[in-house]
Amino acid sequence: MTSPRRALIVIDQRRLQGAAWAEFHTARKRLEKAARDLHRHEEIDSPAYESWLHRTFPLLVTRLREMRGEADTKARRIQMVQAMAYTSGRSPKRLWREQLERDKNPTPTGESEADADAEVDDGAIFPPTPSPERSGTARDIYRRLVQRLHPDRGGDWTPARERLWHEVQQAWAAADTDWLARLEVDWETAHEVLGPTSPVSRLYRAIEELHAARRDTERKLREYRSSSPWRFTMLEHKREFLHRRTEQNLQTEIEYLDRELRHLNTLIASWEEDWTRADSRTRHRRRRSTRY
Repeated sequence: MTSPRRALIVIDQRRLQGAAWAEFHTARKRLEKAARDLHRHEEIDSPAYESWLHRTFPLLVTRLREMRGEADTKARRIQMVQAMAYTSGRSPKRLWREQLERDKNPTPTGESEADADAEVDDGAIFPPTPSPERSGTARDIYRRLVQRLHPDRGGDWTPARERLWHEVQQAWAAADTDWLARLEVDWETAHEVLGPTSPVSRLYRAIEELHAARRDTERKLREYRSSSPWRFTMLEHKREFLHRRTEQNLQTEIEYLDRELRHLNTLIASWEEDWTRADSRTRHRRRRSTRY
């Protein structure tokens, strides 16, 4: 009988590391170009545009903000009444009247309107939104980022680290794997975690994360390119055209909100008018009964 033989194979992975590092370097360069445009828009152009907008159109911006708040409040209250009427079978006019009476005579426990709304929403009227599904890749990236960024892990709690920590929580809440990958790549690039001698498996995993990060960055850029703040500080020679277009857009939105408010006020007035007539008829019947 022959004795079993064992062989030890030694693989020189320097060529594989070199090829993976070259591919990683190319992918990182493409991401850095897109990230520069993204950071410029979010940190420079967008704040500068907001400052110019409030400085140039203070009256229109203030009026628009007030109209948005009024329309949102009335629409939310009307939707709540209509939803309660649909589920309970009661008249929306009666429910609206009860809501007005609660506003005039708040409960002695000091229950706020937000608490009352939350109590109404807790049921079949507004079912809770299901939490988004998260992939295993998202969980792995999130776990690594938490281990690196958590305040209890030590290190300087700088404004950049705090901003990255909150952005990681937002990406995790949105179950956005590409966003999480971009954040991890940003952190590793800033701290030089990866290098030419890193394991081949880690380099190729980083390449996949770079591709995911670039997809997330380019998706955001596609949304930003159609917005007014896009390259605001670089297009000062087109400021006059932007002024006319922005003023027209503000006026158009104000006209739209004005029509929406008229519709909401008409509906509210119809509910309150019917109750006013009913109250007048009730008082008239009471006077007749006391007369005879």
